[in-house]
Amino acid sequence: MDLSATRRLHSLVRSIGADVLQAHGGEALKYAVPATFRTGCKVVYRRIGASGDGTVRAFRLAGHHRLVRRAAGVVAVSEAARSEMVDSFGVPEDRVTIIPNGVDRERSLPARSRSMVRRELDIDEGAEVVVSVGALNWEKDPLAQLEVFGRVAQKRPASVLVMVGQGPLEDATRQAAENLHLAERVRMLGVRNDVPDILAASDVLLLASKTEGMPGVVIEAGIANLPVAGYRLSGVPEVVVDGSTGLLARAGDVDGLASCVAKVLAEAESRVRMGRAAHRRCIERFTMESVAPSYLEVYRRVANSTRMAQEVEEKL
Repeated sequence: MDLSATRRLHSLVRSIGADVLQAHGGEALKYAVPATFRTGCKVVYRRIGASGDGTVRAFRLAGHHRLVRRAAGVVAVSEAARSEMVDSFGVPEDRVTIIPNGVDRERSLPARSRSMVRRELDIDEGAEVVVSVGALNWEKDPLAQLEVFGRVAQKRPASVLVMVGQGPLEDATRQAAENLHLAERVRMLGVRNDVPDILAASDVLLLASKTEGMPGVVIEAGIANLPVAGYRLSGVPEVVVDGSTGLLARAGDVDGLASCVAKVLAEAESRVRMGRAAHRRCIERFTMESVAPSYLEVYRRVANSTRMAQEVEEKL
């Protein structure tokens, strides 16, 4: 822990007279709690994902659960995250509010046509494009993505995998594509600033992560009318309705996920229908316009409770 960072944050909180400090994730929380000591500022902890049992025990040993319980309010992005806060960390239910992830609708809309993007990527107009978006690290598991696509490629000879992102497993991913004889059918694009265009030029989003919270990319895919084939992890089923806006497989079931991808590719009418349903659902529930008022309500509630407590203390 960087104590100088804690001091700087404490100084900032005092200098601006902050009423509420939001901590985005556990790493931020360990700085936010001590930085607000004796300032009157309250912490709102945003929990972005659920942990496995081993991680929860490790957090307990490290005192993480004590920090969580020091937060005046907790925002959980999914029901799975909310349950963990209550059941594993002992946070009172009335201090946990579920607010799903939200994306900027305008920034999620494509700027170029499907055919234009495919020409740039040297992908045939008639190809079936499977896309994944995320860091090439152990959490997003790009090697599992290749395993899934390898099974899909055997059934769907016109399929192509487009991978957007970079990370520590980039070299291993390229080597795995070579070993699986998939190199000619895999496009590794690195970091891109035109993800909405790439999503709109694809046919299905592949999500094969080991762990997730509520991934923003499944929301962005929905806004782009793109169905999702993914693992049933944490908050994913709260965005992707199995059979309606995409298809979900049991976490870690490579064969099951490959079947989901292949089915989406094979059934064109169903794919279009799921994409439209995903668009409607994400526009209604997972945009900034939908979630921002809920955050304001949490901030107001926490700030007002602080002021009320101060008034009572002054009267006493």
